[in-house]
Amino acid sequence: MKARHCRILSGEGGLRHSFVNNPCGENPREIRITNEHIYMNAANKNGPGKALALLAMMACFGMTSQNQIYDNFDGVRALHYGERTGVLDTNAKNPAPDKIDGSDRCGLYVRNGAKKFANIKMNLPQKLIGVDAYATYIGEPPQLKMKVYTAAPPGTLVEILLGSKKGNNDYPAGTHSQYQAYTTKSNAWEELTFKFSQIPQGSETSAEQIDQLVLLFNPNSSTSDTYYFDELSGPPISNASVSKPETKARPDSTSKASNTEKKPITKKTTKTKGSSDK
Repeated sequence: MKARHCRILSGEGGLRHSFVNNPCGENPREIRITNEHIYMNAANKNGPGKALALLAMMACFGMTSQNQIYDNFDGVRALHYGERTGVLDTNAKNPAPDKIDGSDRCGLYVRNGAKKFANIKMNLPQKLIGVDAYATYIGEPPQLKMKVYTAAPPGTLVEILLGSKKGNNDYPAGTHSQYQAYTTKSNAWEELTFKFSQIPQGSETSAEQIDQLVLLFNPNSSTSDTYYFDELSGPPISNASVSKPETKARPDSTSKASNTEKKPITKKTTKTKGSSDK
């Protein structure tokens, strides 16, 4: 069988890679990598669509996307905390430093048990890039990650919504995609890996419009547990700027939360609807 070639260009010098039966097709295809995007050009108008392009990238790179840490609470912060339902302290002392999280500071969140979909909104200075690579069931996509410490029982659902500030990440129109993880420990640090759950039906937000994250601990419940979290990471921010966190502990209460609440049902599966409060 005739070998097919997938040509990869990286930067000005570029590198070449070819192998038998690659998914790029009979004619040469080109994947160009920049600091912000991955481009795949077909040799003709009937070239592969997004799904085939994604498969090609997985085969050629092994999906080596690198997450960006949005806040490590020790000097690196690339987001701004907005509305929240519950008490948020963005300069809390690490309750139990260990090999999973040995940092001195972390985030602390006391969930508001009166709100079933209590959440924290995190606003980004620019749009996220490469989100399509995360929002897929195909292959082994890159995944959002976050370190968590809580006394809540193992099996507690943690959910992240990627959406738009313009729509205040209203569910479902302002939400692009949902990601879920479950705790496996109690009173110990662990790093959660979030699996893509779904693009909710009724979403009006594209992958190129995402500039807000919504974090939900144990959504669709009336619990009021305390959660410590650190090093939330995910798709890189376009032209990201990093700010220095506050040096003084500054707990934030529910005063900045909105007065309305969305109530779609969130079940504990990897393909269920989640929600966020305004």
